[in-house]
Amino acid sequence: MLLEITHHLQFQYSAFVRESHMEIRVEPRTQSGQTLHDFELGIGPHAQPSRHEDWLGNAMHWFSVTDYHDRVEVACRCLVETSDSPVDPLTLPDVCEVIHPTLMTWDFLQFGGPVVQSAMLQQLSDKMSLGECLTLGSVIDRLANSLGTHIAYQSKVTDAFSTSDDALRAGAGVCQDFAHITLGLLRLHGIPCRYVNGYLHVENATKPSESHAWIEVWSPTLGWVGFDPTHSSIIGQRYVIVAYGRDYSDVPPNRGIFRGAAEEVLSVQVITTPVQRRERHHAASPLIMEVPVFAEAPDGQAGHELRSDEAATQMQQQ
Repeated sequence: MLLEITHHLQFQYSAFVRESHMEIRVEPRTQSGQTLHDFELGIGPHAQPSRHEDWLGNAMHWFSVTDYHDRVEVACRCLVETSDSPVDPLTLPDVCEVIHPTLMTWDFLQFGGPVVQSAMLQQLSDKMSLGECLTLGSVIDRLANSLGTHIAYQSKVTDAFSTSDDALRAGAGVCQDFAHITLGLLRLHGIPCRYVNGYLHVENATKPSESHAWIEVWSPTLGWVGFDPTHSSIIGQRYVIVAYGRDYSDVPPNRGIFRGAAEEVLSVQVITTPVQRRERHHAASPLIMEVPVFAEAPDGQAGHELRSDEAATQMQQQ
């Protein structure tokens, strides 16, 4: 499948802020089953981003705005070609008892951050009888058939900083929470697994989507294999991988700070569109309209009124 993806983030401030510093992860990976053909990034106010790759090869862009501004807009447009996975995670033959930690997988067995090892997580594992599953495929099959009976998909009950325990306590959450709970359950049983930040194309969507999250498990015989616990689904050509890490805190779509006495509101829009050809026959429209900046705060905000750096709002994956 050939997908054109546009991703727009707008950070609106209640007053002019002095500076903003931000890193974003919106550039899809090129890897087995997925090829990035084109990528454009626009930032307003105008800034020159620097690109680098993190310890797992995920692309990151970092930029700063150092004049007064009351909003920041980030938009990307990309063209990605995907294919269906040749591996069904429900049929993975690896025997759980013989999956041993290695130097490569050790990081993906650890608890910490939003993935919490707790009594609630253990109780959920016991209710699902995961310890009775003999093979990796049977564990994934049990998760696919049982997790949704214990955790409901519901927005606005958690946020980008919620832990697996927060979602378990609420009995609900979004894809980010489903991924964290699944990571915790797998790690309880010594199965290496990682968090995936990406996009999911939905046919006939009733509203613009946001970014999506799922997980990958390590199979000693077949390597990393994806599974979507939110939809109890294998990973097919409608999925686009942007980045992967130990959990959400490794690979958030955006992270940063700003300096100023203001409140921040983040709005996000993602649109995925299947296309037939890679050729572009006309110049693309600009991604970002001009966002003005000022040497002095137009609203009369004095320099001594600026408070210490504030963490920029992070986008929760839905």
